[in-house]
Amino acid sequence: MRKNRIKAKVWFQRNTERNTERETQNIEQPGAVRRLRRGNLWRWLVAILLVVVLTGCSRGHRFHGTLYDPPRPAPAIPGVNWDGQRFDLAELQGKVVLIFFGFTYCPDACPLTLAELRQLHSDLGEQADDVAVVFVSTDPERDTPERLGQYVSLFDPTFYGVHVTPADLPAVKQAYGVFSEKNTSVAANSPDGYLIDHSGYIYVIDKTGALRMAFGYSLPKDGLLADVQYLLAS
Repeated sequence: MRKNRIKAKVWFQRNTERNTERETQNIEQPGAVRRLRRGNLWRWLVAILLVVVLTGCSRGHRFHGTLYDPPRPAPAIPGVNWDGQRFDLAELQGKVVLIFFGFTYCPDACPLTLAELRQLHSDLGEQADDVAVVFVSTDPERDTPERLGQYVSLFDPTFYGVHVTPADLPAVKQAYGVFSEKNTSVAANSPDGYLIDHSGYIYVIDKTGALRMAFGYSLPKDGLLADVQYLLAS
């Protein structure tokens, strides 16, 4: 029993000395503890900052138009520009291209849309040189290249006015998802007694020639401007 008491006493003394030594080290090194805590704090702050930055980058630009996902090569538009030159969409690569389908006898949607595109051109300033506006006629019987030239020049002489033959137009409309048909019921004052009912999308093609999005009547045109500026900078 006495030997056991001695052993227990020795064990107690040794452990007490060790604990005292650890406490002394902790008391003698408060700066190290503070540095350790500061280091952990900075690491947490850096980690949080990285998460915020990476999250913002992953969101990127928020487009306003209806996106083609994934983007696809813009369908060709075989036709003749108002100046008599063959129109080739591929030659416009390197520019952002805005395509609108309509007709020169249109009483409302077409002139309003072209006026908005003229304003967009103005808002772009020097960047307007890198944006091509293409007006494709859905009324090839009446919209000759000469008439198209007179019409688009009322808005901006740099706009393209493209005549597609009646034989080629159905395939072009199908490729872009364009609807158009003659309407004789509301056109008493229109030449030849008809108007053209048609969809009213602006199709946006990026600098690589990819069809990126479409803008309808109801979409905000300041959104179109923002999207075009983003594509120009891309």
